[in-house]
Amino acid sequence: MSRNYYQFAYVTNDFDRAMEEIGRIHAITDYMEMREAVFATSATSSAICHFALAYKNGVQYEIIQPLANDDHVYRQILPESGYATLFHHIGQHFDTRQQFDEALAAAKAKWPVPIGFETMGGVYAYADARKDTGHHIELFHFPPGSHLDAVPHN
Repeated sequence: MSRNYYQFAYVTNDFDRAMEEIGRIHAITDYMEMREAVFATSATSSAICHFALAYKNGVQYEIIQPLANDDHVYRQILPESGYATLFHHIGQHFDTRQQFDEALAAAKAKWPVPIGFETMGGVYAYADARKDTGHHIELFHFPPGSHLDAVPHN
């Protein structure tokens, strides 16, 4: 499970403020924003979140604000009150669905996988590796032509 790590992701309870702060820290000025995005978290559930994606020096930064429904994997580390932007996961992209499936099977043998499903033309899952690493690991496969092609490079 060590191929293609390139994403650092944060969760927040103030999307615009987090984009500004992460942007200032990492010199990011242009994000792809997906506000109130609805996506499947399993065959029977979905979450609603704001997402922002941007590349800087080959690293993809993701900012997520959970809003509703099955958003517990993002919301669980945020405080009940007061502003926060917290590191949540590293992302690992796989070139093929077979590579993704193999990595997911290995992750499930070691950690809980609280959400994951097919969405936006690809597939993703979160492995809760916090007991070993302090954070989640997102595994994903989106083929060429997916929404990831539109993420701006800063």
